[in-house]
Amino acid sequence: MKRVTGQVTVFLSLTALSLFALFSTCLEASRCACVDYLCAQAAESSVRSVMAGFQGETLREYGLLMCRGRDGEISVWEDAFLEYAEKYLSPGKGTLHAAGDRIGLQNLSVSGSQTVYVTEDNGAVFLETALTYMKSAGLAHLMQEVLARLGLYNEEDGTGLLQSISGMVGDKDSSLEGIIRSLDDIKEQAAALQEQARQQAEEDGTEYEEPEGTSEDVSSDLLEQIKAIRKNGLIAIITGSEELSEYPWQKEGLPSGLSDTEKAMNAGFGNEPATILNHLLLGEYMLHKMSCYTDPAEEGARYEAEYVLSGKKTDKASLETVIGEILLIRMGFNLAYLATDSEKTALAEATAAAIMSLLALPQLILLLKWLLLAAWALAESIVDLRGLVRGKKVPFWKSAQTWRLSVMKLDLESDGGGNAGLSYEDYLRILFFIGDTKDQSYRMMDVIQERIGRKVPGFRMRDYMVYADVSLETDVSYLYITAPFIRNETGSRFGRRYRKEAAYGYGRR
Repeated sequence: MKRVTGQVTVFLSLTALSLFALFSTCLEASRCACVDYLCAQAAESSVRSVMAGFQGETLREYGLLMCRGRDGEISVWEDAFLEYAEKYLSPGKGTLHAAGDRIGLQNLSVSGSQTVYVTEDNGAVFLETALTYMKSAGLAHLMQEVLARLGLYNEEDGTGLLQSISGMVGDKDSSLEGIIRSLDDIKEQAAALQEQARQQAEEDGTEYEEPEGTSEDVSSDLLEQIKAIRKNGLIAIITGSEELSEYPWQKEGLPSGLSDTEKAMNAGFGNEPATILNHLLLGEYMLHKMSCYTDPAEEGARYEAEYVLSGKKTDKASLETVIGEILLIRMGFNLAYLATDSEKTALAEATAAAIMSLLALPQLILLLKWLLLAAWALAESIVDLRGLVRGKKVPFWKSAQTWRLSVMKLDLESDGGGNAGLSYEDYLRILFFIGDTKDQSYRMMDVIQERIGRKVPGFRMRDYMVYADVSLETDVSYLYITAPFIRNETGSRFGRRYRKEAAYGYGRR
């Protein structure tokens, strides 16, 4: 009887087992590679899906892409990301529609590595977002046109002019009291010097001769007119009898009212350089998207651009501040022109000599001459402003042909300006250029929040993000074989752990 040893059977069994183990290992390795790719795609698709849920009203009205990321201090975007990730990775949903469970997804978790909100980086995030819109909308071509209208053909010219205008405005009081403080009470100055002369005469033992006439008799129609404006108010003289908006700005809850710590978060994220051209584009954004006195809004805040420039608590106060600053600019350039006009300076000097001869104080002739010239420049500037707020234009540099007041008398019935020169909006541009970009950015966000909040209850700019960097982690159990040697350092008892990162930001690649 032939003996059967079973060697072939054992050999075939071991061979089949080895082949099966090799085949299963290859299948599992292929599956792991596919799951790795799917997790990477799920992370990328999920973050893009979240950012696709942008705020529609801000896009339609202001061209800003922003996605709601939190509600107060509670993050809401991570939950949305998790829902999308489950949809993309779970069987029977998304890319795996009607498929069996070949992934074995377990312990899916999400954590935000970096989230950038529009109110952060000291306004630079908003600046970048607004400039992205301006450039994508094709409005950047307006820059050269506006620069040429302002007489600026390069950044060096712009820097020099803006420094001159900053000196005119600076930290000066733009209220009527501040503007005419140097013009006020020339009589009191003369009377004080007259009293000093009397006391000096008594000390010397000589008799003081009272000059013919008294300070009460001395007057200048122009100076008296300037002082009389106080009774009616400068804003009323310039705008007329129109009832002005008193809309109040409540800082609490607005972006400009955020703490310095919150404003400084994600410092350095914004990558737009602080150039004059970028500042110009941001100013164009303000004028394109926000109302002003010559083009007021129908409801809510009516003079939004003036608020951006001044930051005052009411519409009227903002308008008064802006008009006062434009008045300072016009007064500076008008006075510069008067200094070059020999005929007008001679008239001012003759008037000053006539007044001071009555007071026997010839040493004050030069002072009064320049006070009269300053008052003349102020009167001309008031006439200029009356024209500007009515839609007319005023030349930046005056000439004998464009000077309105031929005599030292303020004509409150006339409006300055014409069809050539700079408009009211152009002067808003100038004030925007010399302002602080950070303050302006946050005030623009105030305006957007107030306007959008009328349509979207509870809308707050600080809750909206423009960039998210997220990390997705999940455990995937083994399906074809449990192979400890496939695990890596991030392995878990369920199988293999995957960690994928994805990021997306509006206007960034």
